[in-house]
Amino acid sequence: MAKPVSISVKQISAAAKGSVAKALERRSAVLPKPNYRIGFIPPYWWLGVIIDPQGPVELSLAKGEELAKEVHGGISDAVSAVRGSITGVISSGGHIICGFLPPPEVEIFEE
Repeated sequence: MAKPVSISVKQISAAAKGSVAKALERRSAVLPKPNYRIGFIPPYWWLGVIIDPQGPVELSLAKGEELAKEVHGGISDAVSAVRGSITGVISSGGHIICGFLPPPEVEIFEE
């Protein structure tokens, strides 16, 4: 079993901002100026970019998965503890959440 690791919300949020901005810039044709935020969804601490479309968004599951993997890749380059995460897409209430579930040994804490 892997050794427990703690990372701060501040640390992972800083890495996420840059990764999300780059990933969304590459997808400007599919997601033109999306209303989004970076969020942690408890109780599982799913981390991702939460897209709240203000119009029709044609983001297929496959494209959402690509976005999740790209966002995760940028974050894991800066925060190595999340490299073993599970990436994916959640859609609920009109929101599209592309992100990842950190490995079980990672504990995220607030500063």
